[in-house]
Amino acid sequence: MGISTSIWMAKQAPNLDKRDGLQRIDHRNLVSVFQRLELTDLSGIAEASARRLARGGIRTPLQLLFATVEQLGLAGMSPEVADSWRRRLRGFEVGSFAGVIRKSYSHSHVLARATSSRPELEELLMRLSEMVGRRLRAAGRRGSVVSVSVVYRPEAGHFSKQSKLATSIATGEEIYRAALKLLAAREPGRAVGTLGVGLAGLSDEDAGQLDLFTGTSPSRDVRLEAAMDAIRDRFGEDAVQRSRLLGRARVVRDRIAFGNTGHPDDKRSN
Repeated sequence: MGISTSIWMAKQAPNLDKRDGLQRIDHRNLVSVFQRLELTDLSGIAEASARRLARGGIRTPLQLLFATVEQLGLAGMSPEVADSWRRRLRGFEVGSFAGVIRKSYSHSHVLARATSSRPELEELLMRLSEMVGRRLRAAGRRGSVVSVSVVYRPEAGHFSKQSKLATSIATGEEIYRAALKLLAAREPGRAVGTLGVGLAGLSDEDAGQLDLFTGTSPSRDVRLEAAMDAIRDRFGEDAVQRSRLLGRARVVRDRIAFGNTGHPDDKRSN
């Protein structure tokens, strides 16, 4: 959990491996916090973005913090986007979300090494599904249309498929099971460079009030996901993992494109 002047800055706290549940980031410790991070620890900077920033001589979070608009221009940023990043790094909220209604939630990941391995792709799909589910629940939403997208590499080409479910879902396990069926329709012999999963057909979650007559309560899976959310909120995204993913790579970091500014209707985050 992070305390800061912006949503983006609050996302950096889970990357600090602080286990007492609270990390404050403000003008007094901003430089010392950035000294502890790698460039790819920053939300919005993946490996490809880090390579682009290196063209401008920017290889650490501190160098990015003090970079000029001209340096960021060498990394491919327009002056407007560069200015937005400079303000974001200093804790200012960038972009206005007023009046925007979010129609879907999705996560994609560019693999450092393209692969056609089914186990590797299924593990990545599970991670992405959990991230989509977590974002959905944080916004109090559910969805009924699951989609999977693939970009092949090095051979050009892409694949996408979606499915309308009979009921709305919000847990990572539910999203993963539906997305796994869609992923099976890809061309199995081709190496995948980018994998994405999304959920659309959004609706608000039920308030969670128990029925006076039936006494129904949230399912076990829903209660389990809520407990996992609470643990990750307190101790960081790596604190809880499914057994299949233990010993594997760390969680897929949240990634913002060079010009993107966030998630418009994440109610609880805002």
